[in-house]
Amino acid sequence: MAARSSSRHPFAWTEKDFHNDASPVRRQLAMSLRQICRHLVIKSPDGSTVLTHPTQAQAAKHLYVGESSLTRYLTGQYVPSEKVVTAIFEIARRDAGGEQGVGITKEHLLELRALAEQERCGNCARHSEEARAARQELEASLAEQKRLSKEAEDQDAELRALRQRYSLLRRESLRIHPAAEAGPQDRRPEELAATPLPVPPRDRDRQRRMNDVLAARRIGRRAEELAGGGQPDRVLALLRHTVEACTSQEMALLVAVLRSKGQDELAGNFVHIYGRDRSDRDVLRAALVLHEQDVAADAEALLRAAAARP
Repeated sequence: MAARSSSRHPFAWTEKDFHNDASPVRRQLAMSLRQICRHLVIKSPDGSTVLTHPTQAQAAKHLYVGESSLTRYLTGQYVPSEKVVTAIFEIARRDAGGEQGVGITKEHLLELRALAEQERCGNCARHSEEARAARQELEASLAEQKRLSKEAEDQDAELRALRQRYSLLRRESLRIHPAAEAGPQDRRPEELAATPLPVPPRDRDRQRRMNDVLAARRIGRRAEELAGGGQPDRVLALLRHTVEACTSQEMALLVAVLRSKGQDELAGNFVHIYGRDRSDRDVLRAALVLHEQDVAADAEALLRAAAARP
């Protein structure tokens, strides 16, 4: 039986590209194995004809290895065991009629395999070290995560305790001062923005009186700005808030400041609101202060506003 002809040269499958990760030593071993495979004498299934163009599958069967394994050996992807290398060499030497026909000694071939194996083990050791370092880093990350979780739990517990404490203090405050509940929440934004006049002490020293004058001027400037900006509602809110906070002395100072700035309408509104909203005792005190400052007209207007209350 004649061998089949082929346009490809014999043992073309021994000229594969090397694997990307194949080192120089592995490539040398692979090149030696390719050289050995080219000396194989592979016959037809009935044993009557030597195949001039044997396939890789036929060569793998002849060498008693898997075809995929043979590919990995010849491309330098894997390093075959010493037993496999010895078996491949012995079969090739037999087919070539001796070691000289193969073109390489078994000792040199096994030496190449040992060097490739050492290199592989060195890579394995390096990878093992990298894996160990990665495990340590992972353990450290898990420990840090556990610590942060515990810290977050502690902070949540502390926050809950503070909220409970705040609720208790608020209830106690509302129990002692029931009017506090209807304080700033019921006021309009413009009332919250108003600056209340400070409550002076009883001694009426010079420094405190100066502070009262400055506060009165500050309220006066604010009222003037709001009036000039066309915001009458906010002006009224400021005056109402000031009426609630100031004393009779401060009321007289603010009226004087408004009069000095030519804000007679604002001064009149302030006098009217003070007489309408404050107690009779506060109105009498404020009227007395106005009278002492020779502003009898404002004192009279204050008393009239108080008398007109329902």
